[in-house]
Amino acid sequence: MCLNNSSCGCSSNGNNGCSSLGPFVAIDAACITPPSVSATGSIIPFASGPVPAVLATLATGLVGTVSLIGFGSAVPGVSLVGTDIDLSAVVGTEAFSVPRNGNITAISATFSATVAAALLGTTTVHAQVYRAPAGSNIFSPTTASIDLAPAFTTIAIGSTASATANVAPVPVVAGDRLLMVFSITATGITVANVLTGNASAGITIA
Repeated sequence: MCLNNSSCGCSSNGNNGCSSLGPFVAIDAACITPPSVSATGSIIPFASGPVPAVLATLATGLVGTVSLIGFGSAVPGVSLVGTDIDLSAVVGTEAFSVPRNGNITAISATFSATVAAALLGTTTVHAQVYRAPAGSNIFSPTTASIDLAPAFTTIAIGSTASATANVAPVPVVAGDRLLMVFSITATGITVANVLTGNASAGITIA
């Protein structure tokens, strides 16, 4: 039956019913109801759990040490090697292995301070997915990243920043290892800033 659209070619007999009974193939696009569009892919959650994320800048305002956020745990105080993270000699890791090919398509993240701090300048929390190929402990930053808002000029307990965004697809292949990394940068400072708090995030892999 084609009852909802008089232009679909099935109402010529005037009673909004099709003159041909039984199974048939619709060839008029107006007779086809488009399927509802829903989000696809798997959501991978991250949370620092009982170990707080500790994020530090250098005195220049650039990234100092970062925290690796896992599935209810965190590894703070990890240094960058250039732009990469080398976990070869780091005790503990929050990386997980990708079981099939896909694309990272979205990211969401939140940081909530658990320690008050007097900050210099303006400090921004950054969440980013790092990736290492199978068999490697060297993780490089991907474009699956987000700056949390608002940026902080002062920190009280409970101060919170968050953000959610779709990202241009980041391909991952089976065997890749992914790592959720929280960091901070700052402007207008001459000494290091440090933020301590709870970090959580999620990514979509489709």
